[in-house]
Amino acid sequence: MIRLSRFHPAALLAAALLAAPAAAQQTASAPAPARVEVLERGAVDPALSPDGQRVAVSILGTVWIVPVTGGDAVQVTTGGAWDAHPAWSPDGQFLAFARNTRNGSVLMEHNLATGASRSVLEVEGSLGHIAYHPRGRELFYVLMRGQYDAHLWRAPRGGSAGGEPKQLTHTENWHEWSFALSPTADTVFLESGRYGGADLYLLALDSLRATRLTQTPARGEFSVAWSGDGRTRMWVAGQNGVDTVMAQTDGATPRAVYASPYGQKQLAIDSAGRVAVLADGRRLHRIDLRAGTVAPLPFRAALPLPGRAPGDLAIVHARVWTGVDERVMEDATVEVRGGRIVRVHNGAPAAGLPVLDAAGKTLMPGLVDNHAHYWFPFQGERLLERGITTVRDPGAPISTSMSFKDANRLGVVAGPTLYTAGPLIDAPGGYHPMVDVAIEDPAAAPALVRALKEQGVDLLKLYFLLDPDVARAILAEADRQGLPVTGHIGVRTSLREAVEAGIEGFSHIRVWRDVLPLEMQPQGENETLDREKAPIARMQADWSRIDPDGPELGGLLRLMAARGVALDPTLVVHRVGDRDRARFSLQDFATASEGYRGMARFVRRAHESGVMLLAGTDGGSLNEEMEAYVEAGVPVIDVLRAATVNGARWLGREDEFGTIQPGRRADLLLVDGNPLRNIRDARNVSAVIKEGRVVIRR
Repeated sequence: MIRLSRFHPAALLAAALLAAPAAAQQTASAPAPARVEVLERGAVDPALSPDGQRVAVSILGTVWIVPVTGGDAVQVTTGGAWDAHPAWSPDGQFLAFARNTRNGSVLMEHNLATGASRSVLEVEGSLGHIAYHPRGRELFYVLMRGQYDAHLWRAPRGGSAGGEPKQLTHTENWHEWSFALSPTADTVFLESGRYGGADLYLLALDSLRATRLTQTPARGEFSVAWSGDGRTRMWVAGQNGVDTVMAQTDGATPRAVYASPYGQKQLAIDSAGRVAVLADGRRLHRIDLRAGTVAPLPFRAALPLPGRAPGDLAIVHARVWTGVDERVMEDATVEVRGGRIVRVHNGAPAAGLPVLDAAGKTLMPGLVDNHAHYWFPFQGERLLERGITTVRDPGAPISTSMSFKDANRLGVVAGPTLYTAGPLIDAPGGYHPMVDVAIEDPAAAPALVRALKEQGVDLLKLYFLLDPDVARAILAEADRQGLPVTGHIGVRTSLREAVEAGIEGFSHIRVWRDVLPLEMQPQGENETLDREKAPIARMQADWSRIDPDGPELGGLLRLMAARGVALDPTLVVHRVGDRDRARFSLQDFATASEGYRGMARFVRRAHESGVMLLAGTDGGSLNEEMEAYVEAGVPVIDVLRAATVNGARWLGREDEFGTIQPGRRADLLLVDGNPLRNIRDARNVSAVIKEGRVVIRR
């Protein structure tokens, strides 16, 4: 399940707090010199200038301009926020863009002549696609308050001084992510859909009457564009893991101009309908619509970055749990150079290393959240604050996910190391339109898997509507490509079928046809994921009817243990208490409470059966998740492993992180107390070290 309450992040820890304070070190080091990172990938949100000569794009949260022939990119906005979705004014003198901050989203306008930027409008939510009125007097934009709530608005260019913003589309549980205006701005060409699919519409702005242009249940239409002369419309049609760029001129039959495996494609078209620019897998391509040719549009973006400390540190007098076994080292020293652990011993540190005194505290590997959907650029600060130094993201829009992964790695923003699955791989009609890629033909699986790997994913995530033959084809290609696979499945493909086909993990304790007949599971077009309307969600089986100690689950767990299949339970998101009574009927509250007790017993039985547990939250608290395992009867030492080394082992990265050993990344958590005796002590964060740098100190 992907839980999304709102799209703008809450106020987070100020970035200044993430720097190592002077009090944390006894030996000061010289300031690190500024650096430049040259990027040749990472472009999203393309917008062509009115003269067709320049392309505005977003690269790692800043706006750049690239010549339409390719070459060196010019940076327009600077860091400190996450800027996206640039749009050109009709005269080419201004760029509007979305500025995402720690507190929300702001519609901005940048004067290209003066270099000055101004705020046009603050919104409650997150801004998406933006466009100017052809006469430049208004701005149109998509406002997203959730993945099922993304609608079209218009606002005066002068902000509130020129009048109030007006919402143009309203349908509940639908989304309009991209749009294009006609030359006279009396009509909007847009995509609109519910759940995973979308169709094309024309919306008359005077009456707000919509005309449906397509009806394609097996595929979806996305990323629309309309030339300034009004003659050519373009869009991307997705089907079976393949994206096809379509063009229609003067109302003729639409024609395919380019196709390739899924890459979260985005389109822009010039005023005369001669050239289009395509962002595909965060690379740019130039489409000559008259010649019918497609060519790469290479760019180089020289991104200036602040200096970084070298990652040298000695932590002394610590109680150290290395994560290798149950033993604890008392009064130990851990030495770090260049962000890597070089020595763990009892004794004085090497000369010249900055020193962190950890007397009376426990040093352990940094925590791993094995199920965190990383959808916002600044959420990493809050995760670090909680001691989480690594995240396994099992489902996110791939272009933004890869951009966040790069941004965290380079230090553009503060955050954990990300390992991401990119999109949920599902059948048509899936329930997460921001994240799904749909496939129903097993023959299409190899190309999709290879394309996802080329874009940089670290794992794959199968979703619950996949048919068994498609799941088997994906798993076979993933094995050839060396990609581990987890799954939130159980409706059409049983867990046993997936295990026998080679899956390496399961996410959630949810809908399982292995132990509950389909007719007893909540599903169907008229049911909803909205917790306000259906507290027991559509994708969750009624665990009050499942015997966690029964023979069916026993056999499944033995098979999982024998095949090395891990379980990411996300247990705590199902726990109910007195604060939940208002949203449940009496019967539903009893059902949910009994279901949670059954899930907790199942987690304990899975551990006792030898199944590797992976602690993950799906948006909740990792500390609460760990404590829930202990309450269920899992030994504390194994709970700590579930939140540290097990995640590294599942990813095949145990030589990189997860333990305190020479050669490992120095991602460390220092806490007051001893979590090996009391799991709640893991909450008492004293310091967080990321790659040898103190990023949190209390």
